[in-house]
Amino acid sequence: MKDNNWILIVDDDADLANLVADFLEMNGYKTEIEHNGAKAVERIIAEQPMLVILDVMLPDMDGLSICRAVRHGHPGIEGSYNGPILMLTALNNDIDEVAGLETGADDYLAKPVRSRVLLARVRALLRRKPEPPVTEKLSKLHSNNESLIEFDGLSIDKKYQRIQQHGQDIELTTAEFELLWLLASRPGEICDRDSISDYFSDLGYESSHRTIDLRVSRIRRKLGDDPSHATRIKTIHGKGYLFVGD
Repeated sequence: MKDNNWILIVDDDADLANLVADFLEMNGYKTEIEHNGAKAVERIIAEQPMLVILDVMLPDMDGLSICRAVRHGHPGIEGSYNGPILMLTALNNDIDEVAGLETGADDYLAKPVRSRVLLARVRALLRRKPEPPVTEKLSKLHSNNESLIEFDGLSIDKKYQRIQQHGQDIELTTAEFELLWLLASRPGEICDRDSISDYFSDLGYESSHRTIDLRVSRIRRKLGDDPSHATRIKTIHGKGYLFVGD
């Protein structure tokens, strides 16, 4: 059986796909390229690569449809794909970012892609599920470790990109993790949307107020924080968001 220790790049632009593949391989990753969207669905589900880099604009089957198909099933193909999907688009607006996140993408980058930003996103997505040291204890209300934040059963570990709530792992996308980390690192402080957008811009994201609201909504759902009576991440109308500590 073929191992899945490789990244599949789905892009009809052969030159760009080869540049991305060469850069990733220079940094220690094995890659394969697929130019055909319909064939990409079959390969992703059948071969289960460790990560998929997926272009939105493809001539035969667009990236959003591919993402939806591999996440939720496709006629005539058994199975699905639960690994990380990083979507790329040349469109300079937030519509595709929102659509991509809603169809199951884990992260999003707008073209032209900066190589080191791409590498950082790939590394972050691939380290989402590492096993921390078995001696690690999540007991203090707030750790002195600058990479670990803890509040009343919620643990946010930046080093391992890991979220736990009452001992249970919570799966967040890279962007959702960064947003939760930003809010949780400022408990009791209102973070306005413009400041959040600036924070994400420094990380290489294109971020709008709409995508921020969407990510907060998704974080709340995953944490079980009722949006109509949120107790962890509160909406301060006309201002922004406030993370409630203990």
